[in-house]
Amino acid sequence: MKKMTVLATLALAMLTGIASASQKRKVLIFGLDGLRSDALQQATAPNLDQLIAGGFYTYDSWCLGITVSGPSWSTIFTGVWYQKHGVTDNSYAGSQFNTYPYFTKRAKEVKPDLYAVEIVDWAPMSTQVYNDGYDQKIIRTTNDLPAMLSAAKVQLQNPNLDVLSLHPDNIDMTGHSSGFSPSNAAYMNAITQVDTWIGEVMTALKSRPTYNEEDWLVLIVTDHGGLGTSHGGNSDEERHIWWVATGNNVKHQQIFAEDPGSYRIAGNPVDPVKLAKAPVQADIAVTALHHLLYDAGVRPDDKTVAPGSAWNLDGKSWLDSLMVAPTPTGVHEINTALEAKIYPNPATGLITLWMDASGNDVSYQVTDIAGRVVKQAAGLRMEYKLNIDLCEQPAGAYLITVKAGNRTTTKQIVLTK
Repeated sequence: MKKMTVLATLALAMLTGIASASQKRKVLIFGLDGLRSDALQQATAPNLDQLIAGGFYTYDSWCLGITVSGPSWSTIFTGVWYQKHGVTDNSYAGSQFNTYPYFTKRAKEVKPDLYAVEIVDWAPMSTQVYNDGYDQKIIRTTNDLPAMLSAAKVQLQNPNLDVLSLHPDNIDMTGHSSGFSPSNAAYMNAITQVDTWIGEVMTALKSRPTYNEEDWLVLIVTDHGGLGTSHGGNSDEERHIWWVATGNNVKHQQIFAEDPGSYRIAGNPVDPVKLAKAPVQADIAVTALHHLLYDAGVRPDDKTVAPGSAWNLDGKSWLDSLMVAPTPTGVHEINTALEAKIYPNPATGLITLWMDASGNDVSYQVTDIAGRVVKQAAGLRMEYKLNIDLCEQPAGAYLITVKAGNRTTTKQIVLTK
């Protein structure tokens, strides 16, 4: 009897692994135009916070090319830099998409039946791009998030949908009108509005009747930052960006990286050693393509074998790094780290932490540099935001340890008076 039980358990584990492997791989890309990395970290964005808290992410991605939408989005969707795709401004003049098409076209070279849709509210991203492999290209009015949501919901009802690319321009438009800065309330409010929209799209995604039979890789990325009311230069505020990967089979990890350099700055040329470790724009298309073609055994960034040798992509795939490895029983490892953002830091007294407590009671303890507990609380109920008042504490460095369920995090805060 014991032997039969063991055999039954092994059989169940094998079936679990087979079921996971048989899930159809799909990709959703949110392209959030003009969102600076520091602004994302400080924004009130509970939906993005939740996705980051369970996802694979970096606040240290870099634009190595031209910090303008046309060339940046071309790199993000083709996997090559502007020297190859030919786009150097928003006119898309000189584009070479027949030689270096979007990743969706490359995917269809291997899987012709893939169904891909693009919904944008910045028209040149659709009208000036060709050989992109999209079955539908939908253009909505700029800054009309409800219209984009309605269009996205319609597409997400289609069980045959394999790739959905969404591009809202609200954040970038606000930056141009009033300033790309975390200190600009209008810019930060635009991020919050887009965050609410992302939450609604994710709800629609998870409401698909076939969702449990699918393995969605969700990639959230920006094209550039901004400085003042513009962009296109080579400042860190324009070049320093971010991206997030999330999904049911994506692990939680933050990637830190040094600036690998720029193809546009003579005094800061691209360092190939740093580039190999840095998450950059060209990696998005390659990672998405790798996910879609994984079961076909295609490694798109391997230039030594076809089709990699013919595609000649510049980006690298992060898929092997971001996917959760199953245990021998086919059950994913449980993450015990609690991801939290803290703002402001330095602070004068009142601080806020954003995190996903996942319905658990929250407790925290604040200690000073000598290890003395200066404030603590337990049994707190919250959604995503926790306020801690340290106004009565003197200036100095403090450690804040927060626990939610079996997950913990420790953050350092500096108080100034």
